[in-house]
Amino acid sequence: MTIPFDIRAKAAAERKATVKAKPAPEPDYDVAISFLVADEKTASAINTRLAGLNVFFYPRNQEELIGTNGLESMRAPFLSARVNVVLYRERYGKTQWTGVELSAIQDSCLKTRYRSLLFVQLDKKDAKPDWLPDTHIRCVLGDFTVDQLVGAIKSKVQELGGVIHRPDAMSETERVKREAEYIEDRDAMMRDRAWIEGTVHHSLRETFKKVGELVAQANKAHGFMIECGANGYQSCIMRSGFVSLGCGWKQPIFNNVGSDPTYGDCYLRVAEFSGTLLLPGENG
Repeated sequence: MTIPFDIRAKAAAERKATVKAKPAPEPDYDVAISFLVADEKTASAINTRLAGLNVFFYPRNQEELIGTNGLESMRAPFLSARVNVVLYRERYGKTQWTGVELSAIQDSCLKTRYRSLLFVQLDKKDAKPDWLPDTHIRCVLGDFTVDQLVGAIKSKVQELGGVIHRPDAMSETERVKREAEYIEDRDAMMRDRAWIEGTVHHSLRETFKKVGELVAQANKAHGFMIECGANGYQSCIMRSGFVSLGCGWKQPIFNNVGSDPTYGDCYLRVAEFSGTLLLPGENG
């Protein structure tokens, strides 16, 4: 006896409906962090606060790469992570390893429509990279604290189906140890004369130089008569008539930009004056 076509089609559809779809494989990592070597301490500070999650953090997971194909091993965690965290500055993606990691992260972004990406901009003045969509939300470290950033990472992990497990005593001990090391390294950097001169003082000089350029542009474009002068990284003065604005860098100890209980803190002071301040080099 021949079974009518419509009956056979109906039976096939019923059999197909009873076959359960295979669940998607669980990601190997909840979070994978990509960063430049120079930003390892920042990455470590984030990593230590992600207790309860399975995190790929290269300095800690280096032993996993021994005896494997380095390029594929560096790509794999970012292809199989629930959330990829990029600690971005201008050089990111231009070094050998971050270039490999970025390629894998971009492949992951295409599959998830960028839902798997948490982009952290470390330097406010850096431009957005071309590969990041204009609509994607960026976290700027400085506007966000490390703790707030960690909260955003955990929230995204949960949003994508991850579970934050209660940390045990050993993982909590490790977190405290790494956090103490991070604070110790940060404080040591704050007393590093080469870093202070090359980073802090350099940034101040460039900032005051930019202020002078903006003042010149405003005078030319709008007919203002603002005078401006700077004294290296130490101060910058602007004045127009009997109104003045002074910016001064306060650093009680030459080789320390941290807090000091005896000599006080470092800070940039900006104050408006009803009066005429002398420009650097003027007598009066």
